[in-house]
Amino acid sequence: MRTLLIALASAGLMLAAQAGKTWDSLSQLQSGSSVEVVTSDHAEKGEFVSVSTESLTIRTRSGEQRFPRAEVVRIVSRGKSHRTRNFLIGLGAGAAVSLVADQTIGAYLRNESNPDSARPLIWTLPVAIGGGIGAAFPSYPVVYRK
Repeated sequence: MRTLLIALASAGLMLAAQAGKTWDSLSQLQSGSSVEVVTSDHAEKGEFVSVSTESLTIRTRSGEQRFPRAEVVRIVSRGKSHRTRNFLIGLGAGAAVSLVADQTIGAYLRNESNPDSARPLIWTLPVAIGGGIGAAFPSYPVVYRK
């Protein structure tokens, strides 16, 4: 039963993540905003110019480029990075794990044999790992995914 609930929750999260990434969501981009267009062949960075039902146009260093909708795999908005936010979320999750570990395993260690020498490790390791994992998550929001 528990495995079924986890599987359903995972499927729901995956469907929710895909819901807002349609071609119509490109209309939220403002002209001149920084984007990265990924096709099956390569990726190109530039400024958003326009979008139609058939294609997307961006301005690159070499001039304006038009990408047919069928070739576009993913479009990433490079306007604002979310790396700091992701890092802070990871730090918070690591601190929560550290608190739980300190109150359970740490209390046991302090009572039995190892007074306070394990406490820095219990707090430092999960916080550092959580911050690293948070910073490793993609930092730019995906606007469209095929």
